[in-house]
Amino acid sequence: MLEMKRPKNYWTPYAAHCINLILEDIGKLPRIKMTIKRVISLVGFIYGRSSTLSLMRHFIKKRELVKHVVTRFATSFLSLERLYENKANLRKMFVSDEWTTNKLSKEIKGNEATKIVLMRSFWKNDAYTMKGIGLLVKVLRLVDSEKKVVRGYIYEAMDKARRPL
Repeated sequence: MLEMKRPKNYWTPYAAHCINLILEDIGKLPRIKMTIKRVISLVGFIYGRSSTLSLMRHFIKKRELVKHVVTRFATSFLSLERLYENKANLRKMFVSDEWTTNKLSKEIKGNEATKIVLMRSFWKNDAYTMKGIGLLVKVLRLVDSEKKVVRGYIYEAMDKARRPL
C-alpha cells in the first residue's frame, strides 16, 4: 500500500540482518551444524580453563581463536576460520607433553577436545564450511562495518558470494 501511495520511495532490507539469517540457515545443514557444534565445544573448553587457555596461547603465539563480531552466527564461522589457521599448532598442543601430563587431558571434556582436534573429518568439514560461506562472511563484514562502503562494491561482493564454487 505504501508503494502505491508513494511510488518514488524505495526500501532495502537491512543487509547485515539478511546475511545473518542466511548464515543461520546454512548453519542448520547437518554437516555444518555438527562442525559448528564441535567448534563451540572445543573453543568453550579451551577458553573455560585458565591452564588450557595459557597453553593454547603459548602454542599459537598469543593469538586468539575467537574474533567477536556483532552477529552470533558470524562469530561461529570466524571461529572456524581461526581454528583452521592454527590447525598445526593446535594439533601440536594436544599431543604435547604439557597437555598429556595436564590433569584436564584425562577428563571427559579434555578427551573430547583432543579427539576433535585430532579428527581428520573435523578439519575437512571445517575447510568445506569455510569455502562455502567465506565470501558471505566477508560481505557481512563490509555491510556491518562503521565505515561507509560504496553500494556498488557491496553488490559486487554479493555477486561473488553467489557464484558456484
